[in-house]
Amino acid sequence: MHYSFSMPIAITSFHTCRKNGTDYLVPFLSKPNNQWLTQGFYFWTDSDYFAKKWGKTHYKNKGENYCIMRFGLTFEKEYLLDLVGNVDDKIEFKIFYTQICKKKSGKVNLGDVITYMRDIESRILGAFSYKVIKLEDKRELDLISIPFTQNSKESIDIGPTGQQLCVFENCYNFDKGKEVDYE
Repeated sequence: MHYSFSMPIAITSFHTCRKNGTDYLVPFLSKPNNQWLTQGFYFWTDSDYFAKKWGKTHYKNKGENYCIMRFGLTFEKEYLLDLVGNVDDKIEFKIFYTQICKKKSGKVNLGDVITYMRDIESRILGAFSYKVIKLEDKRELDLISIPFTQNSKESIDIGPTGQQLCVFENCYNFDKGKEVDYE
C-alpha cells in the first residue's frame, strides 16, 4: 500500500543545453519521440556531475558551446514518482509494469508503460496522477564495491549514478535557472 503525505519535496536539478548567446530558453521540452521517460523537461538531480558529462558528450565533443542551468524544484510528494529512493513507489510501478505486460502479452518498454498509465489517468482521474518521475540512469557508472564485513559475500556499490527527473509538460511553472560554472 502506498502512503501519501502531502509534503513538499525539494530537489536541486541541473539542465544542460546548447549555449547560443546570453539568454537561454531553459528548460526546454524534449522531443516527443523516443524519450525513455516520455516527453517532458529533463533534469539531472542532486549534482552537476552528469550534467557536465552530458554537455561534453552531446555538445562540446561536437564543437558546440553549452551551459548548465541550476534549478531548485519543489513538488508535492503525491505528484513525484520516485523510482530511485522510494520503495513504495518502486513496488507500485512494478505492479503497473507486470499488469501491462500481461495485458500486452509480453515485455513493454519504460516509455510505453508511462504513456499507457498517463492515458489511463486521462480517463480515470487518480489512476496515475504523477507529474514528475525520478529514475536512475545506469548507462554510465563509476562504482566501487565495498564488502559489508571482512568475510562477507554481500557488498554495497558506491559511486555516482545518473539520476534524472522528467517533469511532464504543463505540470510545473519554472523559475529562471541560474547558470553554473562548469569548466
